[in-house]
Amino acid sequence: MPSHSRKCDGIPDLGPDDGVVGRVEELLHGVRPRNGAYPTVVVDGRGGSGKTTLAGVLGQRLDGYAVVHGDDYFEPHDHPVTWGDFAEERFDADVLARLRAGDPDLPVQPFDFPNRRLGDVRPVRVDRGVVVERWFGCDLDVPWDLRIWVETPPEVCLERGLGRDGGIALGERARLAWTTVWQPREEAWIAERRPQELADLVLDGTRPFEPQL
Repeated sequence: MPSHSRKCDGIPDLGPDDGVVGRVEELLHGVRPRNGAYPTVVVDGRGGSGKTTLAGVLGQRLDGYAVVHGDDYFEPHDHPVTWGDFAEERFDADVLARLRAGDPDLPVQPFDFPNRRLGDVRPVRVDRGVVVERWFGCDLDVPWDLRIWVETPPEVCLERGLGRDGGIALGERARLAWTTVWQPREEAWIAERRPQELADLVLDGTRPFEPQL
């Protein structure tokens, strides 16, 4: 893979073995941030696809990039099968509206799910750029500079999701939530919106991210 040694505003220099991160730099090179302040990157994919893992890789390797996790805004709701959903209004006020405005200060306030209450505000400061990972992220109301789609088969996502949610005493309810609500919603959205085509970069969520490119 060629070395990406050039530098542009908001994007760090990266060495020849930086894999996915080098590719991200290449895709953002020369792009004027659409919010007028700093580059915005969204990581999207099915539940259980590997979004959080990839966002962590990018956050560690891209110097000065903040990372925001959509699951911080997953809150309980009253539903016969599922046990929560995203607090869209809070997420927009705390994160998306500020990204649209180029505001570097994000008052992220995760929901404390075990204690069923809002947690403390965790201020996030955007220095050189930001990575946001969120379900249906490509459709969020932000003029993203880079959209990344993590492609992982639904059956793999289901196995991962049940391995995670089944471990919190949800049992069969977890399977029902995934197979009758969340995955059908995902597949309908994917068929309509075709995020693989909207994305600037598509990665395989069944393989390690860094050596793919």
